Amino acid sequence: MKVGAVAEYSQKRISVTDLTPETYVGVDNLLQDRKGKAVATFLPDQGSVTTYNQGDILIGNIRPYLKKIWFSNQVGGTSGDVLTIQNSITPCMENKYLYYILSDDRFFYYNVQYSKGSKMPRGDKKAIMQYKFILPSITEQKRIVSILDNFNTLTNSLSEGLPKEIELRQKQYEYWREQLLNFTR
Repeated sequence: MKVGAVAEYSQKRISVTDLTPETYVGVDNLLQDRKGKAVATFLPDQGSVTTYNQGDILIGNIRPYLKKIWFSNQVGGTSGDVLTIQNSITPCMENKYLYYILSDDRFFYYNVQYSKGSKMPRGDKKAIMQYKFILPSITEQKRIVSILDNFNTLTNSLSEGLPKEIELRQKQYEYWREQLLNFTR
């Protein structure tokens, strides 16, 4: 299946007066290596920008090798350098599944291959819509999303998963180190 068969770029506009630093997404506040987004430090003062909705996929279009992508959990607006991809056939396509497809290294490698420019390369919007991927049944998509969401929680959550486990092992090490160093005969 091609991305363009199941998704489209957002065409709706929103006035910048309706945005806040939390709801505006520019390429500068999308974080590298699929880390999401930060609060914007710059907000346009007039005009309108592209609208994004909850469940949309935002991709930084400048320097695609930086792997800037975010799965939206809110409504807001984006600069022209951020591509907003929306699911166009909701019943047979899980938005989060498409996000995982587009956050894969294979997609970013493909995007870099078709990018234009040398100093500040930009992804080719038409080529992105031609990117091919496997579209399993909606049940299988949900199962895959569930597995990948759990994996992300285990590897990135500070309250659970590997970071929490590392913290607990560090405390355990410190405890036993103190026990050994303060051993009385």
